[in-house]
Amino acid sequence: MYLKAHGKINIALNVIGKRKDGYHELDMVMLPLRVHDTIAVSRLSKKQENKVILNDGAIAINHNDICGKVIKLITEKYNIKKKYEFSIYKEIPMEAGMGGGSADAATIFKFYNKKFRLKISDEEAIKMLLPIGSDIPFFVINKPARVRGIGEIIEPIEVKNDYYVLITKPKQGLSTKDIYQEIDKEKIKVTNIEKVIEALKNGDDNLLEKYISNSLETPAMKKCSKIKEIKNFLISKGLKLTMMTGSGTAVFSLSHDRYLIEDTANYLRKLNYTAFYTKLHK
Repeated sequence: MYLKAHGKINIALNVIGKRKDGYHELDMVMLPLRVHDTIAVSRLSKKQENKVILNDGAIAINHNDICGKVIKLITEKYNIKKKYEFSIYKEIPMEAGMGGGSADAATIFKFYNKKFRLKISDEEAIKMLLPIGSDIPFFVINKPARVRGIGEIIEPIEVKNDYYVLITKPKQGLSTKDIYQEIDKEKIKVTNIEKVIEALKNGDDNLLEKYISNSLETPAMKKCSKIKEIKNFLISKGLKLTMMTGSGTAVFSLSHDRYLIEDTANYLRKLNYTAFYTKLHK
């Protein structure tokens, strides 16, 4: 059995403030992409342990803890004795701000929910999975959405345009934790989320260009100067809907011009960047 775990981009990301529990209050617009990791699921004997393997052959029992924690939670809570190996073939770049690990974890959760007819609602899933990873609930829903709180408030939105999405990533990755620690030292930049949602609903690229923004972009650029270089280059090529996604280091560009996207991706690959294009997954 093969499963798809879709990546995402943040069209807008506002850090509203820091809560007493240490988490940051967020207000975001997140869009799933067609690019995805593929998870091959195979049955193991009951004497074996559940296992997660990455496509480079490395055994990652926890895959940064996140997949392992989901497996442990579901199998113990619902007394599931059958054992599985989950082989993850990565297409979503790591340390990119595209949610690959969370997407894999959410997809594994959905496998158990369907396979064993657990009938866990989206609302129940959000409550269960949020403590493991704040992006996992979004990937359970897996639709364009406004996401608030620490990831638990998810409101689907409409997206009129079917954009080509160019993803460009330098070799350097960044730790999400490090970027959030850095933003506490910054004057936080925020945007009008309502305007972003309006622009996506109406297909208004001029309005979208004005309001796309990411509170984490400036602190990330200070730790990885290539992000700014990539962004400036893409904008100079006429790709005005360009921004860093999540906590970086991937930069996305939205366009209706497939040839421009293809040519730019080919050029960036020659400069040793990870560069590819995909489309939105609606």
